[in-house]
Amino acid sequence: MNDDVKRRPYDSRRRREQAEETRRRVLEAAAEAFRERGWEGTSIATIAERAAVSEETVYARFGSKRALLGAAVERAVRGDDARPVPEQDTPRAVAATGDIDERIKLFVTDISARLERAAPLVAAVSAASRSEPELAELLDRLHSIRRSNLAAFTSSAALDTVWALTSPELYELLRRQRGWSQARYRKWLAETLGLVLRER
Repeated sequence: MNDDVKRRPYDSRRRREQAEETRRRVLEAAAEAFRERGWEGTSIATIAERAAVSEETVYARFGSKRALLGAAVERAVRGDDARPVPEQDTPRAVAATGDIDERIKLFVTDISARLERAAPLVAAVSAASRSEPELAELLDRLHSIRRSNLAAFTSSAALDTVWALTSPELYELLRRQRGWSQARYRKWLAETLGLVLRER
């Protein structure tokens, strides 16, 4: 019995690690598939195959394709840090910085990395939202959360402007349609935010 008691914490920890690893693989496979194929072209079967798990495992962990897409967007936005964006180190540093130039520099570097990961997934949500009411609700929620997160960076007077300038849609337009490099996007955003925030 003592041996069993000793093994349980290890077994429990090991199971958690395995569950986290499975979740990570599924979310990475889902993000890749949704970026490549969009909502309509992506199936749970495709995601399960890419993640090397069963379809039942995907459904058991996420419940539906819609929930899986939402989780993939959330992971893309948050990156490797599972905490909500305002609680993460860089956004907290941005909020605490009094110097406007340093604040813009930190913010632009941070937001551009998040957009690079998340914007194609938000585009998949947006494209499907026209025919899928649940995805229309998800898109509204994503934009609402994004606006709330930005409130820590700027005043309420400039919030809608910053929210629009840092939208996934505009990022996709400039990066994918116009072919801008990420460095060019960051330079443009920093210059534009400098003009906007100094007017307020």
